[in-house]
Amino acid sequence: MKHLIYISLFLFTAFSFGQNTGLIVGKVLDKEMNDSPLVLANVAIKGTSIKLDTDLTGLFVIENLEDGDYTLVCSFVGYESQEIDVHVDSMDPTEVKLSLAASTISLNDLALVMASADSDTKTTSAQ
Repeated sequence: MKHLIYISLFLFTAFSFGQNTGLIVGKVLDKEMNDSPLVLANVAIKGTSIKLDTDLTGLFVIENLEDGDYTLVCSFVGYESQEIDVHVDSMDPTEVKLSLAASTISLNDLALVMASADSDTKTTSAQ
């Protein structure tokens, strides 16, 4: 009987003092390449110092978040950044799937970049 009391007391305290934190589980995909995973895409929570990269399958997990609303910011070089609002609940993990589209550059912008690179080359070779 003592053992039953000790076990029930232990379980009660474990559940009472357990952390009530939630988590966000997500995947970052490439919209241009039939939703293939984006490896090492940047994922951050806006307004906090929490930043991480996706793994080799495009997955990320953010743990130990207080209940509430957050804004996820996802970016990858050559792709348009995306922000998404999520709600975190300690009783239910939040699942997110993000598809990033490749960013575009106009021909005028490309010509301007090429012209500035060409002028830099001429000035360095003249010295």
